[in-house]
Amino acid sequence: MTDESGHLPSVLVIGAGIAGLAAARALHDRGHPVTILEARDRIGGRIWTDHHGVDLGAHWIHGTDGNPITDLVETLEIPYSYIGGDSSYTGGFDNLDLFGAGGQITGKAVKDRTLQLADSLLHEIEQRADIARKRGHPDITLAEAIQQIFAARAFSPEDEQAVRYHLNMILRDDVAEDADKLSLKFWEDGYLVYGYGDSILHHGYQSVVDALASGLDIKLGHVVSHISSDGGLVRVTTNGGVFEASKVLVTLPLGVLKANTVTFEPDLPQDKRTAIARLGFGTLNKIALHYPEPFWSQEQYVFGYLCRETDQYPTVVISMWKSHGKPILVLLLGASLGRAMESWPDSLVHEYATTVVQDIFGPQAPAPQHISRTAWSADPFSRGSYTCIGVNASPADITTLAEPVDDRLFFAGEATNGYHWGCVHSAYESGLREAARISGETSLYTPPSAETSRRQRRDIDRMKRFARLRMTHISDRDLKERVACLRDSADPYGVSLFAPLVDAELETLASMFDELSFAPGEAICREDDVAHGIYLISAGDVNVDFGGIYDSVTMARGALLGAHDLFFNARTTTVTALSDVEVYYLDHYRYRTFLYAFPDVMMLMMADLVTRWERLESALNGRAIST
Repeated sequence: MTDESGHLPSVLVIGAGIAGLAAARALHDRGHPVTILEARDRIGGRIWTDHHGVDLGAHWIHGTDGNPITDLVETLEIPYSYIGGDSSYTGGFDNLDLFGAGGQITGKAVKDRTLQLADSLLHEIEQRADIARKRGHPDITLAEAIQQIFAARAFSPEDEQAVRYHLNMILRDDVAEDADKLSLKFWEDGYLVYGYGDSILHHGYQSVVDALASGLDIKLGHVVSHISSDGGLVRVTTNGGVFEASKVLVTLPLGVLKANTVTFEPDLPQDKRTAIARLGFGTLNKIALHYPEPFWSQEQYVFGYLCRETDQYPTVVISMWKSHGKPILVLLLGASLGRAMESWPDSLVHEYATTVVQDIFGPQAPAPQHISRTAWSADPFSRGSYTCIGVNASPADITTLAEPVDDRLFFAGEATNGYHWGCVHSAYESGLREAARISGETSLYTPPSAETSRRQRRDIDRMKRFARLRMTHISDRDLKERVACLRDSADPYGVSLFAPLVDAELETLASMFDELSFAPGEAICREDDVAHGIYLISAGDVNVDFGGIYDSVTMARGALLGAHDLFFNARTTTVTALSDVEVYYLDHYRYRTFLYAFPDVMMLMMADLVTRWERLESALNGRAIST
């Protein structure tokens, strides 16, 4: 794509983080005159590997398989190692040594129970969020929903601490924000993840930005204060002079955009300013403790910390010996806890971090030789760590932020990637996206298409854990009864939905049902109630009244009701027990998660729905359905 003179347009890139570097590298290699203006005296932005090899900012490749950063480091021949887990449970919760009160490692049963308690609460949170999205309810804070559930369940203090531990790991130390600043409806809505398992770079993330920056024109120490696109060329004012170019790519962190330290002439469009205001920007800080040699288990990567009140302390301590061969322990402090730490004096940071280490490893644990820490929210060139979805915001705001202005002002960075935000690959992809937009070479960027949503993956993991737990409490005889009932089941239209499932899949589904009992004449559900689950009659007879649309029918063991209702905002018909009735019940949210994991059943259900519509079309003789 050339300008009016036939030359490739010149480009100013604001910010030498990975988004800016990725875009500049691609544009430079295609012949565009490119200059990068960077406020700091170093490149990398929120990637910052210190001289000890500690990644003070970005640390992991989240979701190794299929991740474009994995492809990049392999192309650049930068060494990395797979460490497993996911972005919330670094290294995997199964592999984490969890230390409880008194500095004792919790046994597997206790450790698993903490996860089961958290799974139950998170399942209810996601149910509520799903209902709120479907029915257009006003957004509320995630904290409000959590407190409602806590109030209803009346956890013991010990159980509440266990649940809050997992919430802090997922929200505070992964999303990097407190629940009272996150949207219930959209806090992770639509977020796509790559393959399972995280990886670390042997020489830190700095090795990636250094490779991308090689040969580029980068002006360090140039703090941008004003961008004017009200004329021919776009003018960028810095403390080191004024620069002009045909196009400008803005990769400023969302925190900087929120602070309005860079002004635009004319003002950014109102929808873009609204998106900036609504989106959240979280903080994840680190405390790194340096020792002459490791005194902890050299084979352990992550130590879980539940020794004290979890809202005031980190959830994990990470060993860089296992991953990098360095005798360094790293504490993660996110959200308000991390922001508060930035104002602590060095003496308090030392006392706090040493307390955590001694709680885990005993009072004989030596004092560190050196402690370093980050202060991302106080950094004027970042003002936080990465984007999150605030109350009344949604990923649509991220998409709005990514839109160019007048084909001269472009935007990149993790806050502009609506497929996934808050990660290195988010920013990297956005840089390639804008390079493709500026250059006109669409081959530079392909949007993610086949990845799994983070919510779906977490739901499936919770569902499988729930099924495994249930199987330990159901007798072999009971499980066989459930499986037989499912195998023989049919909906009111005679469709046997679960016939294609193998025994292992049927056992998984069967284990998830709750058991309910109804007396003769008792309503199992009433006409026009909101449909919320599926019912499988295991004993007795029921009457199904279709409200006059169809004749009422009597159904017995194996009758499956409500299986299709999860596809739309369905209402129930009246179902009444004609005798003593035993019912298996499963809520739609958990059932839908099962369908994610076993899509063959989903495809059969969709085929059945299509068949019903075809029959309806035939009955109507081609007439349109009135609305």
